[in-house]
Amino acid sequence: MDISIKRKDRWGRPGRAWKWLLLAVAAAVFLLVLVGSVVAYADARQRGRMFPNTRVLGVDVSGMHREEVINLLQEKVVAPLRKPVTLKYGERSWEIKPSDLNLRVDVEALVDRAYRMGWERSFWERLYRRLFARPAEVEVGLEYTLDEGALKSKISSIAREIDKSPRNASLDFDFKTGKLSYTWAREGQKMDQEATARKVMEALLAEERTVEAVVATVAPSVTDDRFKSVIVVDVMGFTLKLYNKDTLVKTYPVAVGTPKYPTPLGSYRIIRKEKNPVWINPNSDWSKNMPPRIEPGPNNPLGLRALVTNAGGGLVLIHGTPSFAPGMRSHGCIRMSNAHIVELFDLVEVGTPVFIWTSKPIPPPPPEQGPVEGPENPGLADDQG
Repeated sequence: MDISIKRKDRWGRPGRAWKWLLLAVAAAVFLLVLVGSVVAYADARQRGRMFPNTRVLGVDVSGMHREEVINLLQEKVVAPLRKPVTLKYGERSWEIKPSDLNLRVDVEALVDRAYRMGWERSFWERLYRRLFARPAEVEVGLEYTLDEGALKSKISSIAREIDKSPRNASLDFDFKTGKLSYTWAREGQKMDQEATARKVMEALLAEERTVEAVVATVAPSVTDDRFKSVIVVDVMGFTLKLYNKDTLVKTYPVAVGTPKYPTPLGSYRIIRKEKNPVWINPNSDWSKNMPPRIEPGPNNPLGLRALVTNAGGGLVLIHGTPSFAPGMRSHGCIRMSNAHIVELFDLVEVGTPVFIWTSKPIPPPPPEQGPVEGPENPGLADDQG
């Protein structure tokens, strides 16, 4: 009698489980092969087209053929870059043509690079990305070539039209005619060529094609404030004229140096102002009978005010006097009435220009006085304390 017991599967039938398992595995493999084949077929069919999720120069070119992409980019991106850039300053403008700067964008190279970035991935990665709808992002930005030397040359030529040197305030005095001329200060301007070139570069690659030149104001080194007042002394006209720049403000009568001690002609300036000056006897012939020192007051030989000029090495003063009369009376100084010097003192500053000229020839000194000598020490105390 056969007493062996046959093994039964979970369904009660021997060997059936293995058959089902093998069938399931076979079906899965078949399905995987089928799907892979379909995806591989689709992958192969897409050869020559841009990979999904590909952008070149900011344009989505997914699935497009190479020539389509090139034509599209030439139209949408490159053509606008060929338009001139307008550089403006004030009411003036200059046109800068990209062609003059040899601006070049190699669209074909950019497209080929984007194509390779998508398709040079392994087959299995492409299969995975297509199967699970996870395309890689491919982004190719703008690359270009430009003749920077040509751009600098263009900007430099425009700068020469814009740049303007500042003009300093200045005085011109004609010692033959006594005419005072004033030139007003003027600000200059200078283009920042590097900053302007950067703005033009940005505009060459952008939609907005108009930019403002970067120009800085250049201040003059000598401004109009330098010449608030000007003094002109006509020696033989016995006048002192006060100007505001080249506009006459007032004319004062003066006394000047004698033929022996003439007031020196030339361009000078006020170097010091003394209110209520102290007089110290210089021990000259003209002062030998005078006291050693005279304090401020109505009898002071220098009057109530004194303006020290650099004429005669600082010995020529414009000062008051107790008893004023115009003419050739001093030893080189310019004398005014006390009332006039007090008024003038407050109208001028240290640094005020002083032009001394003569409308007539200065007569020579009498023979008995000997040759002409320079101005004598007027006796202004150095230490007013």
